[in-house]
Amino acid sequence: MQKSLLKNSIFNIIYTVSNILFPFVTSIYVSRILLPAGVGKVAGAQNLVSYFVTLAALGLPSYGVREFAKVRENSERKDTLFTELFIINLISTTISIVAYAALLIWNSGFNNEWTLYICCGLTILFNYLNIDWIYQGLEEYGYITGRSIAIKIVSLFLLVALVRTKEDYVIYALLTSLALGGNYIFNVIHAHKIVRFSFAGLNIKKHIKPVAVIAGIIFMSTIYNKVDVTMLKMLSTDEAIGYYSYAQKTVNIVLTMCSAVTATFLPRLSYYYENDKNGFYKLFDKGFQILCFGVIPLAIGLFIVAQQAVILLYGNDFAPTGETIRLMCPLILIKGFGDLLCYQLAYSSKNERILLPASTFASVINIIANAILIPIYSQNGAVIASVLSELTTNVIQFVYLYRKVKYHIEIKAIVMAFVSSLVMAICVYSLINPKLSLAVALIVEIGLGGVSYLIMNLLMKNQVMVELLSKVLKKSRTKI
Repeated sequence: MQKSLLKNSIFNIIYTVSNILFPFVTSIYVSRILLPAGVGKVAGAQNLVSYFVTLAALGLPSYGVREFAKVRENSERKDTLFTELFIINLISTTISIVAYAALLIWNSGFNNEWTLYICCGLTILFNYLNIDWIYQGLEEYGYITGRSIAIKIVSLFLLVALVRTKEDYVIYALLTSLALGGNYIFNVIHAHKIVRFSFAGLNIKKHIKPVAVIAGIIFMSTIYNKVDVTMLKMLSTDEAIGYYSYAQKTVNIVLTMCSAVTATFLPRLSYYYENDKNGFYKLFDKGFQILCFGVIPLAIGLFIVAQQAVILLYGNDFAPTGETIRLMCPLILIKGFGDLLCYQLAYSSKNERILLPASTFASVINIIANAILIPIYSQNGAVIASVLSELTTNVIQFVYLYRKVKYHIEIKAIVMAFVSSLVMAICVYSLINPKLSLAVALIVEIGLGGVSYLIMNLLMKNQVMVELLSKVLKKSRTKI
């Protein structure tokens, strides 16, 4: 394993910061231009398209990462694998495009919003070029980070230049699709340095079963993640979709922060599981402790400042989003820990078979809960349904994988994080002052909350905090 895990993590943190910063700036700008109804229209169209993108991808983003991690040292096998998976992607994307076009024609462009749905549908077309799994499987995080940031900067400038009124929601949708396409185009241009087409000895058939299983898992997961907006479109209003999508976007930003380091673990966990079981358990334990250190305080912190943050960032038109975010905060805990304890563990240990029944059961619960709760509570009903379904699928996976892999849970790390977060919450609540401006209040609350949390972890000698501090001090001494 030639790539440095520390270097990968640093690149991924930079990548993560860009994934937080740019959507954050974009959301602030777009919310004040398009307002809840415009945001809701685009979110509704993108939500529909996401089902077809999932069909087109056919589980290759996950399967490809794992398989490329295995053959990374073998150039010949690497080229053959790339060709086999590229052909599968070609077929699945073509089927998806035909299906989407048929649905669009059958439904008259969904209330004659042809341009909007075509612009959003470009993401399906761009999937022909989706070979991101190569770079993740080979741990090319430096390239991924540089490419992504360059595209984001260009997209942001175009957004500010072209989206000026609430009627420009179609332009916003187009720019979003083109940004994704830009990433994929760079991937293809750069790919010749890593892989080549090799048509000798192809065996596409061997991939069909595992790809089909993973595709089923991801499609069911997409249903219970996306059906909320789909059903809001049917049972509520564009404004409700706008509130929900911005709450979801805010929570996803926090989730991205939570997984900044552990997101790079999948290729390494897959490798260790095959070659070094002791290394596998050590890396897993480190990942769990990092998640405890980050996920728990971020979930509690967002719950406290949600309403203030929404008004400051998105404006009074999005005020209902504050309550929606607070209801979503349990998802930060469930998804944050679930990414490592369920998703990454299942794929790296080749136990992904559990994901399909777990996702299917969760999808059924989500649809039923949405049908009952959305007519009563609108976007907040959709959030409750999401929490129930996400908890269901993760509990099923956790129980199954715990028995199969027999890993250790560091209870001490959980206790430390909760105690430190409780102290942080008390400090923040004691500072809330309606006389202060929102911006000043948030800066003071977040600043003091963060400092109090770090101090508590130092006092309790949290392993993550101690290791982080020792590395910083070591580097400082080296420079001196």
